[in-house]
Amino acid sequence: MKQFRQWFCVLVGAGFIGWAHAHTDEIPVVLGFILILSALLGGVFPGRPWLTGLLLGAQPFIVETLVHFHVVHAPYPPSVGLPWAALFAFVPAMGGAFFGSAVRHLSQQTNRAS
Repeated sequence: MKQFRQWFCVLVGAGFIGWAHAHTDEIPVVLGFILILSALLGGVFPGRPWLTGLLLGAQPFIVETLVHFHVVHAPYPPSVGLPWAALFAFVPAMGGAFFGSAVRHLSQQTNRAS
């Protein structure tokens, strides 16, 4: 049941990131959402931070690719080629997820030591 909750929460978060990216042209806002959401989900589900980072970090690239092929409409013009720069979103996604996981693991170790 816990895996279902993790998949559900991560996929809902990924949907939110995709929606936010398709509805704003402010990249720092989306990267901030990714960082905060991945850190929260990494702390709540510390067992698989790579899954959280992978699914949340892929959303800007997927949305940018869909905008490039005119499948999704965005408030900014589509890129000329494939949006390889959107893969930069993996940096805050993985960083936030592993940070949240590390904080959770360290707080559990501190509780055991006292």
